[in-house]
Amino acid sequence: MLTPTLAPEVAVWTSPDRAPVAADIIDLMGAAIHPIAVGGPRSAPVERLATDLGLDPGNDFRQLQIDHPAAFLLLTTLDGVSTNDLRAAVTAGTRLISLEPLATDLAGAPGARFPGSPGAASFAPAFVHGTGYRAAADPQDSLGPPRLIRITHLGRQTQGSLLARLLDAWTAVLRFTPRPEAVTATLTGPTHDPQVASGFLAAHARVPAGPGVVLEISDRASHCKRVLSVLSDAAQLTLDDIGYDLRGAGGEPLDGASVGPPDETRTVAAVAYARCVADQWRRLIDRPTAALLVDPAAADDALACTEACLLSARTGQPEDPGHLLRLAGR
Repeated sequence: MLTPTLAPEVAVWTSPDRAPVAADIIDLMGAAIHPIAVGGPRSAPVERLATDLGLDPGNDFRQLQIDHPAAFLLLTTLDGVSTNDLRAAVTAGTRLISLEPLATDLAGAPGARFPGSPGAASFAPAFVHGTGYRAAADPQDSLGPPRLIRITHLGRQTQGSLLARLLDAWTAVLRFTPRPEAVTATLTGPTHDPQVASGFLAAHARVPAGPGVVLEISDRASHCKRVLSVLSDAAQLTLDDIGYDLRGAGGEPLDGASVGPPDETRTVAAVAYARCVADQWRRLIDRPTAALLVDPAAADDALACTEACLLSARTGQPEDPGHLLRLAGR
């Protein structure tokens, strides 16, 4: 563990509702980081977070970066932050850890790709960079052609937006299958605006000569839960934030591991959202050259599938992610 004097300096930009989540992440990181600045809209939660860390709160993102350049910037929200602001921070040598996607649609994707070494801008907690997924080395190779893929990605509003969860889910799913040709989705909840979508989303995707894909996504659940199941003729793989389980067609155990803390059960409901973020962040500190960025083409595919889900939820019709990519000039 790094000592406070050697730990990388960290600035935090947070919304009031996610200030407690930021506090939990910082607490879990412990001596691995050294907070030097806290900013966000003027509010009691942001002020409380800053006071607890012995800091003065700021409410101007650009000024925060000028006065307190840091090795890392933890972003629990992108409100009040422009892409140019983030690009300037990365150019100055700051690494971004964002709880929200830095690209939310295909039109904005090119502008949200930042220069620098791998890990210069990281979404967290990314399922494919979690301890469970990484424990199952090359899990795609253990199955053969998948027949059915199902992912459940749930949490509270303070634990990532619906958009963040949907994009993270597709990023994981597309590790096991080509991009689907049609996506049908239903969204129930307070709003259907794709920019502020919230509620409960169910989706089914059709892959040419490939598996069926089912997604269950919500930012209104009671707790954080991320589970990916992949079924083939030969095996069934189950991945979550604590470990993985691989079984043969007859149910016989082939491989598996539980990599969660000893005080947690195998039930993914017990996994803390903040711990998932902290685990990924520590890995980035310990392995600065780790390639935590998704390939641009894969990122475009995940964004296209995300947009197709939200569009289908509005139109009530199947939508083709490939068509959306062509419209965006990809």
